[in-house]
Amino acid sequence: MRAAVYHGAGDLRIEEVDDAEVREPTDAVVDVVTASMCGSDLYLYGGEVEDLVAPGRTTLGHEVCGIVSAIGSAVARFRVGDRVTPPYSVSCGTCPMCRLGQTAHCETSGKAIYGYGIAFGDLGGSHAEHVRVPLADGHLEHVPSEISDEAAVFLSCNLPAAVIVVDAAVIGVDDTVAVVGCGPTGLLALELARRRTAREIFAIDPSPFRRSEAARRGATPLAPDDAADAVEAATSGRGVDRVLEIAGRGAAFDLAVALARPGGLISGGGVYLERDHPVSLFDLFFKNLDLHLNGFANARTAQWQAMELLRHGVVDPEPLLTERVTLSELPGAAARFAAREDGVLKLLVRP
Repeated sequence: MRAAVYHGAGDLRIEEVDDAEVREPTDAVVDVVTASMCGSDLYLYGGEVEDLVAPGRTTLGHEVCGIVSAIGSAVARFRVGDRVTPPYSVSCGTCPMCRLGQTAHCETSGKAIYGYGIAFGDLGGSHAEHVRVPLADGHLEHVPSEISDEAAVFLSCNLPAAVIVVDAAVIGVDDTVAVVGCGPTGLLALELARRRTAREIFAIDPSPFRRSEAARRGATPLAPDDAADAVEAATSGRGVDRVLEIAGRGAAFDLAVALARPGGLISGGGVYLERDHPVSLFDLFFKNLDLHLNGFANARTAQWQAMELLRHGVVDPEPLLTERVTLSELPGAAARFAAREDGVLKLLVRP
């Protein structure tokens, strides 16, 4: 089968790889109908985490909607022909961590993530014609008929992550909110936050295009360099009640700390891979901040809620799909996505 294989920073090639197949009785094989590229894929694509990947073998992608084409003898919940989507991480549903709701830390799968390299299970990714799904009964989900193939790709990662970060923020109707990072997950979180508060929402991102998308969704757009002064002026020097930090970078986390009022709450939905970034414990302590980090999201736990949001039209993620490409066209599109070119928010990939 064809798949997108990582060969080094910015070097993505469409190559023939071994077919996805049933290896264990608990496996299913899914034929990819739609896939997408997530912002967290860029850590691998850009070569920032070379210790996680095997150049020439690692295939990328962890967001997918597809059709079951084969099942193992122990799979009970699915049949060939079912339309399905998995969360980005593989979970069994029965180990102690899964029972505690920490499905991203599943002990059975070893924290396996689709398309995220040798450090996370060495599984094939969704940027391929087919995907092997281990422990299918534990985490694979049927896609309701009301949800399109294009919207369904948001159920693997972006929308459950947005649900988790907003729920963790416990936003009240009178809370001011700042969203740091206005990629697809940030914009979805902004839409969900807007339904919870009547107060101002500030949207912070270095990209003018992404700021304009946030403004279209009712937020006050700010560039990172201007954000602290603007928020201070708008809140009489106090800062915001809730910060949703979704950029996943050290500088963005520092900005979140600066924006939060004393006694405020930071809900972190970004993927933090900077292992040596200095954090001021004094600032966290002195401001009495409540901190929730949700970037290694337990997406399985929020997937049903995300499905209900789509089924009932509470959010419509399809406008976030700014480019639709074939698998053969993915390397060029990935370069544009990584460069955050104007007009590029999220790629939809059809094999």
